[in-house]
Amino acid sequence: MFRYSDKEIKEILKEATVVVDTREQKCGHIIQYFTAKKIPYVCEKLDFGDYTLKVHLPHVERPVYLQDKCVIERKANLNELSGNFTQSRERIESEFLKGMGKMYLLIENAKYEDILLQNYNTKYLPQSFMGTLKAFEARYDLKIMYLENSTYSGDFIYRTLQHYLRELLRKGEL
Repeated sequence: MFRYSDKEIKEILKEATVVVDTREQKCGHIIQYFTAKKIPYVCEKLDFGDYTLKVHLPHVERPVYLQDKCVIERKANLNELSGNFTQSRERIESEFLKGMGKMYLLIENAKYEDILLQNYNTKYLPQSFMGTLKAFEARYDLKIMYLENSTYSGDFIYRTLQHYLRELLRKGEL
């Protein structure tokens, strides 16, 4: 199994580009973070998820996309997510079904207890909401992250993808 040197890994990580799905809406705060931190990003259509990475590996002519390895699905708040579960459940479930690698669900402007306390503006009952989330966690090996302050979403997305890539490179899995 081929393994990259520490120097090569550092260079690959430095050049890795965040891919933002072209259908991703209301993500100006994330783009603003990437721009301020000089994090390379591009907007391209993704088959599923909202964020992933593309990398240029030594001795590989084309960029390698990590969509099949690691992807982040972002929801702006619990209202959006509960609406997805009640109005277009098949669509969101098909998104998770397409995922072959590690999938993260980032829920902005929310805490875990907001679901239990029904701090959202839909009629979706907390027991049903939590039941769906826990079922999806188990069914799709989904990692759910609540981020109360969406100012830090760009940081969460970037660090999550970067560290996942680093581990793949260290293990020789890419």
